Amino acid sequence: MERKKATDQLIVSIHKETRAATLFVHTISEITKIHSTDIRCLEFLSEVHLATAGDLARATGLTTGAVTAMIDRLENAGFIKRERDKNDRRKTIVKLLGIPSKLKEVREMFSKQIPNILSGYTTEELQLIANWNMKMATIFHGKIKKLNDLK
Repeated sequence: MERKKATDQLIVSIHKETRAATLFVHTISEITKIHSTDIRCLEFLSEVHLATAGDLARATGLTTGAVTAMIDRLENAGFIKRERDKNDRRKTIVKLLGIPSKLKEVREMFSKQIPNILSGYTTEELQLIANWNMKMATIFHGKIKKLNDLK
């Protein structure tokens, strides 16, 4: 029964963290006046630096038309630059130019707390948590694909 209780607690904690993260992004969106999907796009670009419009569609779950509108907004705001792919002129490459200052402030405020939380874990535990998160991301992406196939 001990394992079942621990498993149940873990599942509840996952749901709580997911709801809190969603609310956090929504709150950041309200404070910065940047759409939450645009924030997710900027976060993705800060990880990968360059992406195609198709990459952004997959990362955000948006249609290609919605991605084009998002790219227009972010480019007009000066956060990204759109370039033609040198090898395939049909492709658009999106490059991050910078993170909006208000968004950067909020990210830094959040990031400052992370070392304190992580200091309570061993290196092995941190690797376990990172591995868990990567596996969960893979599962989510797989489920998203299956759900999209049902449309």
